[in-house]
Amino acid sequence: MMIESSRESGRQLISGIADYARHFGPWHFHWETQGLAHVDTLLEETRYDGVLMRDMAEVQAFLDVGIPVVAFAYSKRHIVDTCWVKTDDRGVGEVVANHFLQRGFRHFAFCGYDGLPWAVDRGDSFAAVLGEAGFQVDSFLIPPPVAGELDDAAIVRWLAALPCPAALMAANDDLGQKIVHLCRESGLRVPDDCAVVGVDNDPVVCGMSNPPLSSVRLDQYQSGYGAAAMLDKMMKGKAPENKIITARAGELVVRQSSDLIAVDDAAVAKALRFIQENAHRPLKVDEVARASGLYRRGLEKRFREHLAHSIQEYCRKARAEHVAKILRECRLSLEEIAAQCGFSHAPHLTRFFTSMRGETPSAYRKRVSVP
Repeated sequence: MMIESSRESGRQLISGIADYARHFGPWHFHWETQGLAHVDTLLEETRYDGVLMRDMAEVQAFLDVGIPVVAFAYSKRHIVDTCWVKTDDRGVGEVVANHFLQRGFRHFAFCGYDGLPWAVDRGDSFAAVLGEAGFQVDSFLIPPPVAGELDDAAIVRWLAALPCPAALMAANDDLGQKIVHLCRESGLRVPDDCAVVGVDNDPVVCGMSNPPLSSVRLDQYQSGYGAAAMLDKMMKGKAPENKIITARAGELVVRQSSDLIAVDDAAVAKALRFIQENAHRPLKVDEVARASGLYRRGLEKRFREHLAHSIQEYCRKARAEHVAKILRECRLSLEEIAAQCGFSHAPHLTRFFTSMRGETPSAYRKRVSVP
């Protein structure tokens, strides 16, 4: 097993693999804790029944001698004829974009690694969702971590030039923590001038950030468990039914780095927070207005000035995102979700969600779920 354990994504993969081995083994592991090893040396040491490895190592060397391999995506988009584990990077970008939109941001930025498919795809998805909402994204790509030291000065100059308040997505937590640090050098307050969200929800990295970093959780445990099941089948001489496993984008864990309503209007900010806290149920415009402390007509005018949406439109968007979150993270039936979200029955939920998201709840769940 050549998977690193220094970050949460690797640890969760390993936990899933280990649990599968405990349930259906026993397996005996040779574990390269850094995730990389010289393949020739490993092949000389012993005969392996199967391999779980990052794609940065020499996958083909094992395949050439008939050893089944499950590869975990990092530096490549895919390796032909190889069982493959990847992340739902499109879903990750959608989650972060919707988080920022719901909080009223109008200026957006992305920082990622040039040439790494997962980072590029996250940035593309983030920009696509915001583009549909009428916004542009200022993107800054840096060399991959293995390529050498970051040019901190260039990042600082880029950050300093962003319009405030900015909503910035970092491709992963390591980069997010770095961005939060460099914001201080740029004279930017986080989250007041620049809100930052990372990906992986690594508790150590997010906790080291000052302020603590908001981050998207990835369902890597299930991916590890599924990868082990796939390898087990191949080691028994059976072909897997599906050669690709996708780690779902889970919830966005909100911490101080993005916990901001980015509207310079206290009444509108109160209304937005009320809508977010009650997105699980149908809302009437009058009760939103009461929560804001304004009459309906006055709040409606300010909403359009600051957000270019009516109150009712914003409520519907927030409710649709809440339903999408449940579909991503839970296995509840549509009838159960409908009951939790204030719909009389599942067909009403389906009509509402389809009108808002352009696909049925079932189609959305199938797209974002692990195969």
